[in-house]
Amino acid sequence: MMRCPPWILLLALAVPACSMLPERPPQPALHDFGIAAPSAPAPWSAAEVDAPDWLQTDRLQYRLLYANPTELRAYAQDRWVAPPPALLEQRLKSSRSSTGYRLRIELQTFEQVFDRPGNSRVTMSFRAETPSGDETFRLDQPAASADAAGAVQAFAQMVDRAIAQLRTRQPAR
Repeated sequence: MMRCPPWILLLALAVPACSMLPERPPQPALHDFGIAAPSAPAPWSAAEVDAPDWLQTDRLQYRLLYANPTELRAYAQDRWVAPPPALLEQRLKSSRSSTGYRLRIELQTFEQVFDRPGNSRVTMSFRAETPSGDETFRLDQPAASADAAGAVQAFAQMVDRAIAQLRTRQPAR
C-alpha cells in the first residue's frame, strides 16, 4: 500500500475549504461633485463650512417621506469621497478670489428625499455669513432617477446653483 505525503492530505482538505469562505462584498462606488466649470472668481477669498455631526459622514443619505419621514437611511454601495461639508468647502475654495471676504457656511441639511416611490429630489439648507449679514438658503433639485446615481448628479447641480446664489448673495426663494 502506498502512503501519501502529509502535505497532499492538507492540500486536499484546504482546497474545498477555500470555496466555503464568504465572497468578498463589492467595494462601494465613491462620488464627488465632479469637475467645477470654469467661472469668474467669487467675491470670497476664504471659505469655511461647518455642519452638525450627522452630516459629517461619507454616506449618501436619503429619507422616505411617504413611509417613515423621521428615519434617515444611507445607501449601502455608494459613498462620498469625503463628507458633504468638506466637498462643499472644496468647491467654494476652488472659485475663490485672491481678495475678498471670509465666507462662513453652516450646512443644516443635505439629503435625498423620496416624496413617493420612484420620485426623488435632493435638498440642502445652509446659513451663510457674508458682509451683508447672515442669510439662510434652501434649495431643492429634482433627481433624474430615484437612486444614488440620480442623487449624486442632482447634488452636483444643486451645489453649483447654491454657489451662483452666494456669488450674488441672494437667498433662494
